[in-house]
Amino acid sequence: MSRMLAALLATVLIAVPVSGCSSDQATSEPSPALSASPTPTPTPTPAPVVWAGEVCVARDNLSSSIGALGRNLSYDVSAGASAVEQIDRQLRIQVLAVADAAEGLSAALKGVPVDFVAANDFVVSATKAKEDTAGAIDEVKARLDAARSADNFLAAAAEIAQAFVAAKAGFEAGSELVSVVTDAASGANAELRAAFDAAPACGGS
Repeated sequence: MSRMLAALLATVLIAVPVSGCSSDQATSEPSPALSASPTPTPTPTPAPVVWAGEVCVARDNLSSSIGALGRNLSYDVSAGASAVEQIDRQLRIQVLAVADAAEGLSAALKGVPVDFVAANDFVVSATKAKEDTAGAIDEVKARLDAARSADNFLAAAAEIAQAFVAAKAGFEAGSELVSVVTDAASGANAELRAAFDAAPACGGS
């Protein structure tokens, strides 16, 4: 009998702490959740500023391509027809880069916000300069094509010389296109200048 009583007492002593722990968990209150601070909504960039930034990026690309036009050409003048091929390959790559950059700037100019009246005259002037650039580049490519299909080296050399003349015209027209954009960015039109001044790609804040 004493053994049964001792076993029963031990069972009760073991059960009581477990029961008490369960009771404490049930009655404990959850700690209040921390309230998250609201995320501020960023102010959208005005459309004219976005447009001005894209124009500046495209302008800088064109400026770099023009700066490389006709430079660092490596060829052996004593190599005859091979020299023509060397010049053709290198100069063609350069003029194609100018053509692509001019097209990129033209596309950026066409993205002007429809309500940004201040840019109308500027876009017209830039479009004219772009057309002059494209015409000169087409002339370079035509002269290079003629050089490759010439019957003799002297005729090919003459076409290469004309290709360089056209490349110079392309350089001048492309430089004018870059100047049109640069002048607009710092021009007298306050609305247009403000857009360029605010665009980070144009050196603005």
